[in-house]
Amino acid sequence: MGILVFIIIVCVIVMMFKSLAHQHNSHEDVQRELAAKYTNQEQEKSDDDLLANARLLMRKTEAMIQADLAGNQTVHDAIMSNNYSGPLPERRDDGGWLSVFENLRILKIAGINRREGIDRYVGRVDCALVPEPDNEFDPEAIKIVADDRHHLGYIPADQTAFVRSLTAEEFPYKATAFIEEKKDEVDGHRFFVGYVYIKRLD
Repeated sequence: MGILVFIIIVCVIVMMFKSLAHQHNSHEDVQRELAAKYTNQEQEKSDDDLLANARLLMRKTEAMIQADLAGNQTVHDAIMSNNYSGPLPERRDDGGWLSVFENLRILKIAGINRREGIDRYVGRVDCALVPEPDNEFDPEAIKIVADDRHHLGYIPADQTAFVRSLTAEEFPYKATAFIEEKKDEVDGHRFFVGYVYIKRLD
């Protein structure tokens, strides 16, 4: 059972690397090397050890993604060469990741399942944060829109003040969304989960 779960996690990680492939050509090589390393070297370990190593691999993958988005080449190179000994991201209660970089914040996208056509945006999406003062429910709302202006969702209401300060006019930023399609284990219906990574450029 543990090996099956491990293989599934490796497949998820491979998909995550593919979403970054256009940034670094070497990512495809790294995903193959990491998958082979963990599949071949960990076969004789217990299920608990396999799952622990799979979780570690996921954290390293997330650290790679964050390093790429934060523009930290030193951390990126250390992870690529398997010489990284710094902090690794931890999971938040909402399923997202805590950032290990001061210039990068990660927030869950609210209302994503109320938007039409989200299935076309699964994966990595460059996006922008747009204030919506005419929003009838919350004039402080900030919507998240893809490059083609498609509405992906909102910044959570309890984070809008923070995001406004983070993305104030004097602080340039870059936003990137990661959207994943999931399947409910009970009734089988599909739904979407998304997170927006906001990098301060100053």
